[in-house]
Parts: sequence; C-alpha cells; structure tokens
Amino acid sequence: MRILFPLHGYVRWNGGLDLVRLLASALSQPTISSAIEVSFAMPQPSPASRWLQSGLRLARGMRAGNPRLAADSESVRMQMAAEIVGPGHVVRCGDNATGIRHAANAVHADAVFPSMLPLGTSTLPRVGYLFDFQHRHIPELFPAHIRRNRDRRFAQIASDADGVVVNSRAVARDAERWLGIASDRILAMPFAPYAMAWSFDVDPADARHRYRIEGRYLMVCNHFWKHKDHATALRAFAELRADPANTDLQLVLTGDPIDHRDPQHYSRLIALAENLRVASSTCFLGLIPKRDQLALMRGCVGLVQPTLFEGGPGGGAVYEAIGLGVPAIVSDIPVNTEIDCGDVRFFRAGEDVDLAEKVSQLLTSPPPRPDREMLISNGDANLSRLGDAISDFLVRMTAGG
Repeated sequence: MRILFPLHGYVRWNGGLDLVRLLASALSQPTISSAIEVSFAMPQPSPASRWLQSGLRLARGMRAGNPRLAADSESVRMQMAAEIVGPGHVVRCGDNATGIRHAANAVHADAVFPSMLPLGTSTLPRVGYLFDFQHRHIPELFPAHIRRNRDRRFAQIASDADGVVVNSRAVARDAERWLGIASDRILAMPFAPYAMAWSFDVDPADARHRYRIEGRYLMVCNHFWKHKDHATALRAFAELRADPANTDLQLVLTGDPIDHRDPQHYSRLIALAENLRVASSTCFLGLIPKRDQLALMRGCVGLVQPTLFEGGPGGGAVYEAIGLGVPAIVSDIPVNTEIDCGDVRFFRAGEDVDLAEKVSQLLTSPPPRPDREMLISNGDANLSRLGDAISDFLVRMTAGG
C-alpha cells in the first residue's frame, strides 16, 4: 500500500515532529502485517505566508523578552523535519489541501495518512488526525475565537475523513462525545515507547559538558506552555534543594519557550526560579537538537512530567524516557494512567510536595537501567505493534470499513 504522509501542520509543532518520527518508524518496521510504502508531502509556504510567519515568530519572541527565541526554535524544527524524512520520498507541494491532493496524485497514493487538513474534493481514502480537545477541557486557556476555530476544524476533519487517528483512548472518547465519530472509525494508538540506534549517538558526558551541567540532575522536556505546569516542577525542585543531601541537584528544562497564548509565560518561570532561589541550579536550555536532548535524558536521574493536560499518555517526553529506560515521575491526570510499561511513578497533579516526595524516593533508591540492546529490542517490538495497528486500520478504512 502506498501512503502519502502530509507534514502540513506537523512541521511547525515540536510534538508534531516527534509524532511524525514515531509513525514513520512504525510504518517502516519490516515485521508489520501489510507492507507500507511511505512518501512525505513537504509544505512549501508562499513568500507572503513565509513573511507573515517570520513576523509572527519575531513578535512572539520580543514579547517573551528575547527576539531570538522563536527564530532559533524554527531553525531547530526545520532541521528535525529534514532528518526525519531524510532518506524517504519527499514531494514538495503547496501549504494547503490542494497541495496534498496534488502530491497524492504525483506518488499514486492509495491513501493519505494522517492529515491535519480536510482534503475536500477527492475520492482518495484518507485518515485524519485529531491532536486533543484541550480547548474543551481547559477553555480558560483559549480565546473564544480559537475555541470556535478548533471545533470547526475538527468537525471538518471528522466529516471529511474515512477514519481518524488519535494518541490515546481519552481523546478517542472525546472524539465520540463531541464529534459523534463512531468508535470503529477511530484508531487510538497503542502506547509505543521506543529507542533506536541513533538515540545513542551522543555521549551524555559530552552533552553535559556542552551545556555546562554538572552533578545529578532532573529533566523536564516540554514546550513551555501554561498547561505543562513547569511551576509545580520548580517549586518541587526548590523543596528538594532545601535538603542538604541534594545541594548538588540541578533541574534541566528543554523545549520551545514560546507560548503564543501568553508570551510572558517563559520569563515568568525564570522569575519564579529566581524567587525560589534555585535559578543558579536551574538550566533553561530552550529547544535543542534532538540527539542532545536524548543524551541529556539518558544521563539524568529522572524525567519529571508535571503536565496538567496531554493528548497522549505522558506526552512525547515520557515516550522517550521509557524508551531509553529512564525513570519518569508523572502527573496522575487520567490520560497518563494509560501508560502501561516502564519505570513510572505517579504524583498528584499540581501538588509540588507530593512531586518532591516521589522524586526523593527515586533519588534514595535509583533503579538499574536496561542496556542499549534491550532498549532497542523493546522499542522495535513496540513499533511493530503500533505499525500493525495502523496497517490493519488503513486496510479497513480503504476497503470502506
């Protein structure tokens, strides 16, 4: 089966690029039930659109107090996209549904998967992608027009597509509830953490030296959006640092620093670290190359995931931590309870004291970690399981259900 994978929407979203990597890796597994040949549609924005996006990124960076932040993040994202699709068949096309349809015709695709845009006038089977319904669960974080636009966009994708794919059973239930999509038209992806050979390309010691990190450290690897709740992680870290046994402990935070809904959010987190008197032991690294991030993750004591909302279990950071055999301390929001493997300890969401206690237990008794070969083998098995689920779903959707 020939599949066109449109990167429209994914290339401007860090979590979207991680999702592309996950899905592309799953579909390339040699053991999946039906052979899948993947081509990627790479959107090429018009000069006017490129100019507008550049202006928006600069404005957001300036409002956050650093005009370089957004531009740096965009550069890293484009590099990540190029690495993911590197050896694959890439078709450059317009940054819209028409461009996707033309790309599908060019590669003689049997189906489009997974599209963040409704394709409209085309008989080609297609599977849409719905990221999450955060705007319904936490409406106060979104202006009214954004909520309306998301509802309209999701409804268009649901009515346009033969089926939809989502990251979790929680989002599948939301899609049934708010969009009326039948359960047999929804693929809730199984939890599939993984590591690949390139995940070990960078030595953790080299990465620590490059980013000037010494001693033991915890990591938070999230986009600096409000709902990721970095503040709880910072408060818990301050409590941990108050223990004389943890004077060497550091907190390393990676991720895109721009929250378009609140451009001052990043600078307020830096101010909070200063007020808590942990600024000198907290490293705000911003968005860094993926191989460096994974190397730092492999060297950390544990990953902290304080998020208040996710579309997939644990978000991308927990996928990576479990794939690399790194312990994760994760908020107990419902979607995170879908995590079904790995060394995961749950804390009460938003409660810094409970988070500090769970981290302290980890620091006292750090577990042994699986070796590289076992991690890669486990990852291959998970990717094959995900690839089989996607393959079976595509066969069913392209056959008309």
